[in-house]
Amino acid sequence: MDFHLASIEEMCRVAAEARVFPLLQGYGRRSPHLQPVVGRLRELGYHVEVIRVSYELQRGGDEMLAVAR
Repeated sequence: MDFHLASIEEMCRVAAEARVFPLLQGYGRRSPHLQPVVGRLRELGYHVEVIRVSYELQRGGDEMLAVAR
């Protein structure tokens, strides 16, 4: 989880918003890192939103994480 958190924080440092897509571990299962990362980002003061998108890269991969300061 530390790698995921550090990566998103770095993206937010250089951009107004970071977007992560898809949110899957593989074969349609949501990543187990998503909820812990979302929770920690919110604790750190980031605005975090999981947004449903109108396309799928993989089956079940129709959600995107948007993170902003």
